[in-house]
Amino acid sequence: MINSNLEDTTIVVSSYCIKENKKIEKPAVSPGMDVVMVGSIGIGATLSLAKKYESVLREKFSSSFVDGVFELEKVSDKDKYLEMAQEFLASVDEKALVYEIGREGAFAGLYETSKFMGKGIEVEIPNIPVWQEVVEVAEVFDVNPYKADGTGALIIVCNRGADMVKCFLDEGVLASVIGKVTDNNDKVARNGDEVRYLEPTRVEELANLL
Repeated sequence: MINSNLEDTTIVVSSYCIKENKKIEKPAVSPGMDVVMVGSIGIGATLSLAKKYESVLREKFSSSFVDGVFELEKVSDKDKYLEMAQEFLASVDEKALVYEIGREGAFAGLYETSKFMGKGIEVEIPNIPVWQEVVEVAEVFDVNPYKADGTGALIIVCNRGADMVKCFLDEGVLASVIGKVTDNNDKVARNGDEVRYLEPTRVEELANLL
C-alpha cells in the first residue's frame, strides 16, 4: 500500500504494492534523476542469520564484532529514514519515489523500482552502501548480500540526490547516490567493466538457512 502520510512529497511503494495494486499513481520521473540508497543492503538477512546462528558467529568473530552485528537493528530505522526524506523534500519543494527494500533484496528492489517507473536504471555497485558487518556475515554463510533480505533500507529516486545524501550523512545515516534513471528500459548494475542486468528474485537467498 501507499504510505499516505507522506503523499504530499513522496510516493512510497514496496514490492507488494507493485505486484498487487495496479492503480498506484506513478510519479513524474525523467532520465537523469538520481537514484539514492539509504541504509545498508542485507540488514534484514544479517540480523536473521545472527539471531539463528549466534554461536557460529561468536566462534568465528570477536565478541565486540558480534555485538556490533546486533547493534545494526538499532541503526536501521526505515520509519526514521522516511521522515528524514520527507523533511528534505518539503524543504526543497520537490517530490520523489521511495521504494522500501524487502526480503527480495537490493538488486530485486532496483529492478522493481525501474519496472514501476517504466524507465531504465543504471547503478554503480561500488557506490551501494553496505556495513562491513553485513559483508563479513554474508561471507560466513556464502550469501549474496545484494540479493538477501534488505528490509530497513530505501531506494529513493529524486532530483537532488547529493543534497539528500548529505542530509542523511550529517545525521550519521549511511546513504549514497548509486546511479541514474536512464532513457531506456535497461536495468543495469556496473562494477568497473563488468555489467550485470538486474532481474526479479526467483529464489529467496536465505531459503536453505532459515
